[in-house]
Amino acid sequence: MTGHTKTLRGRQLLSPITDSNEQFCQAPQTSTAKLTQPYPLFGQVLATDPAETAALWARVRGAMPAETRGMGKNKGNNRGRGGHGGGHGGGQLGGGQHDSKKRKRNVPQGDEGEEPGEGPGDILTVVETMQTKLTKITSLNPHFQSLVLLPRRIIKENNDEAYKKPYSHFETTAPPQGDLLGYTAIEGLDAAEIWLSLSNDQVEQIIDEYQFMKNRRVCEGEYASFATENFLRRQRRFTNTPTDRKWRAERMLQLFAPPTEDSVWVPPPSFEESPEFNFDLPPDCSYWLSLAGFNSDYRGELKVTVYVHDGDWITCPYFTIEFKKHGQSIDQATWQACAAASIPLYNRYLLKRKALAVRAKEWTDFDRAQMKHYILTFFGSDYEIWVLRARFSKDSSTWDGCSMMSICQSTCMSKVGVRRLESWINEIHRWGLSGHSARCQADVKTILEQNDVEISAIDLEAGE
Repeated sequence: MTGHTKTLRGRQLLSPITDSNEQFCQAPQTSTAKLTQPYPLFGQVLATDPAETAALWARVRGAMPAETRGMGKNKGNNRGRGGHGGGHGGGQLGGGQHDSKKRKRNVPQGDEGEEPGEGPGDILTVVETMQTKLTKITSLNPHFQSLVLLPRRIIKENNDEAYKKPYSHFETTAPPQGDLLGYTAIEGLDAAEIWLSLSNDQVEQIIDEYQFMKNRRVCEGEYASFATENFLRRQRRFTNTPTDRKWRAERMLQLFAPPTEDSVWVPPPSFEESPEFNFDLPPDCSYWLSLAGFNSDYRGELKVTVYVHDGDWITCPYFTIEFKKHGQSIDQATWQACAAASIPLYNRYLLKRKALAVRAKEWTDFDRAQMKHYILTFFGSDYEIWVLRARFSKDSSTWDGCSMMSICQSTCMSKVGVRRLESWINEIHRWGLSGHSARCQADVKTILEQNDVEISAIDLEAGE
């Protein structure tokens, strides 16, 4: 059987098999997993149209011989059993009964000496590879973790920090019991307007609203809007960037900043062959550093050393927030947040690596500990806070992926949960506008100094 490709409105169509009475696909005469050309499948099915995936799999399973379906010695007894899951189940789905001899005649056999499961007769492997190569992977894909994250060694790890207070996590001084910390009184943080300072009445109102939304079963958008209004404050914005050089955070909603290979904003690398994925993931909310904290004398030079969004606005994000979207599972939202946060974390690592190379210094334990990014995921009234940390190879100097660890789990349906979220958000911002910002600035100045940009030596010690 033969087939050919057609073009419709700029997209490739897979032509139908010439023999319409026999619904089989012909495997390419190769055993390699890397396919560079589209192959004919069934009917007028778009190679990149996921809507046809279920029907395609059903017909492929129905066309495969029992040997290929891996039925083993019991293949005769299992004919007709429905397959489940990701394509490794046996039996026919929607393909009807087929003559086994006819199936054998239409399935090319592998070369002698090939290992079982590696020859071109393994139709399941061929079609699975074709689907991976020709279909764009999105965060909604049920195999997103295995196809996108694991090849890049972006993993979730267990730890013993889930119930620690933020002050012990960041090694900062906690306020007296029952008191609120005055962040605007801390040196260098007085210009920021993102601090939470909820009264007891406000806490009670927040709990009551969450109870109302739960009882009324409102959509996720309502939850997201309410949480943003009450917990994720934003900075006042200026037409002209302030010149006081005080650190401010910019809250961005649905900011679309996909990485590109030809800039200083790049995606984390994959350590093995994996499907194409552009990391075009706009998080629901994120916090970036305003350029107001950088000296105006060299502010215009920043974009040659670090990613600056829109050229002169924000840089070095440190906090990502994701809400559970309608129709998504909790795991899908969590993995999407992890993937989105891995971009700024990897680029923070690259900035530090460049600065260390300029000064001919090695990574220290302190340097590695600072390579982190914080994530908040909301699922209705429940929330979870994560820290995404860079992982290093055995020589402790090169990127080896990153690990996502839960450091707080609670709910906004209780006073304790609301107060816990308040303190965690404040402490994350405190780190972002002090330790994170100062060390990013020091690394930038180190690189600019090498490029003959006149800078002050002040603040360089922050990168030590």
